[in-house]
Parts: sequence; structure tokens; C-alpha cells
Amino acid sequence: MHLILCRDQNNSVAEPQATAKNSTKDPSNMPTQSPVLSPSYTRVLLVRHGQIQANIDKKWHGWTDSGLTPLGKDQAQRAGSRLKHQHPQVSAIYCSPLERTRHTAQAIGDAFTMGIQPIDGLKEYGIGVWEGESFQVLMEQHNFFERLKQDRHFSPKDGESMHQVSQRTVTSITQLAEKHVGETIVVVSHGAAMALILANLLHNDPYQWDRYFFDNTGITELHLGPDVKLFEFNCTSHLEP
Repeated sequence: MHLILCRDQNNSVAEPQATAKNSTKDPSNMPTQSPVLSPSYTRVLLVRHGQIQANIDKKWHGWTDSGLTPLGKDQAQRAGSRLKHQHPQVSAIYCSPLERTRHTAQAIGDAFTMGIQPIDGLKEYGIGVWEGESFQVLMEQHNFFERLKQDRHFSPKDGESMHQVSQRTVTSITQLAEKHVGETIVVVSHGAAMALILANLLHNDPYQWDRYFFDNTGITELHLGPDVKLFEFNCTSHLEP
């Protein structure tokens, strides 16, 4: 597996930053080099949505809709500027249909003067009646994560199972890659959904999802083709002051 955590201007590894200041990041100072794309692969730039209030409150939001916070809007604009500067060849922008991902994708689309295309299969892991609960309550009162470990087919009332989310997210990302061979696309999705995408594509094991945490608007570069290559993970250099 090829992996660069985050490239700085010298193409060396730089630690990602999770917060953004109010000042605007100058796109000309952002990293410009990216691995050469083989003609038989699709470059997929996975982006987690910008900050929402539930992220601050440490709650699982799932399919619940909400807009970005002021910081989240700033993060999305910065992500768009960085992607436009680093990947001007982007040919399409896809996103989950939920408001937080659509608004993030639209900010990126504005940077490219390009429309966005919502895909249902990119939605967040829906946990039904437990949505809006804090991670602490999910862990301590509902034993949610322990139940998942015991049974990947377990689903809360009106929610999904880990298996179902894995199937729909991997199917969606694979279909998009097959549609855009030799091209670069942006896909805006959610933390749990993206973690399951990587766990399944890279390890063929959804239980590896806890290896992958994404900051708001963290950018991950995958090359999908005859095999799967991870070149960059959760890069947030665009959020640096």
C-alpha cells in the first residue's frame, strides 16, 4: 500500500492540522505535486464534509440533516481552493445527498465552476432511533459498538447494519471509479461511511474501520483500478493558518 500522510510544498510528509483560522489560505502556497495516475486507474479524492454542530457536541448524526457551522463553511471553501489548485483536472464532483455534504461539495464545485451530483449510496451510516445520541451514550447505554463487533448484521430500529452500509458505499465508489477510468473525481461523504469504504477496499474487512478517522474536510487520495492504492490520508494542510 502506498501512503503519504500529507504532502507539504516540498512533497515531504507534513502532519495534518485539524483546525482553521479566519485568515484565507493562499492556494499558491498549497502542495501541487500528486502521484501520476495510471491510465487504468481512477483518482478518487475523498473529502469529509465541513464541521456541523453535532461534531462539536460529539453526537452521531447519521441521516439527520443539518447545515455547516461558520467554521464548516470556511473549511469547505478552503478545501475547494486547495483541490482546484492541486487537481485542476477534476472532471466530476459527487456527494452524499445530505445537506452537510451537499453544501461542502457545492463550495468545492464553486471553485471549479462545476455542478455537483448527489449519490444516495454515499450517505452516512444511519442508526435509526439512536441518531442524535452522543458517542458516550451509544457506547455506555446502548452497547452499540460492542454489538457491531459481535454481529456486522446488527442494526438499530429504523437503522442500517454495518454490512448494509459497507455494501452500498463500496458499490457506489466502485461504480463511480468504473465510470471515470483515467480521470480524477471528488467524492464528498461522511466519517463512518468513508471509514467503511477504506476498511473494505484496503482490508476486505469492515472491522478495520476504526483505523480511519477523518477530520472535517480532510482529503484522502485513492487510486482505484486493478487494485486499490492509498496515496494520501486525511490531509488538512488547507486548514493551516
